[in-house]
Amino acid sequence: MIESKNDASRNLEKALQALEQAKQRVANEKKKQNEKKRKAENHHKYIMGGTE
Repeated sequence: MIESKNDASRNLEKALQALEQAKQRVANEKKKQNEKKRKAENHHKYIMGGTE
């Protein structure tokens, strides 16, 4: 009985770690996409002659 609780808590811990890693990957991907979008917009502004 005690062993199954330890296994369950270990499995829960592993699942929570996996969840945190997944959240981090999502955040990093969003950051990359925003950076890419910003660079494209800035390039377009530069080509069109600034922000007049």
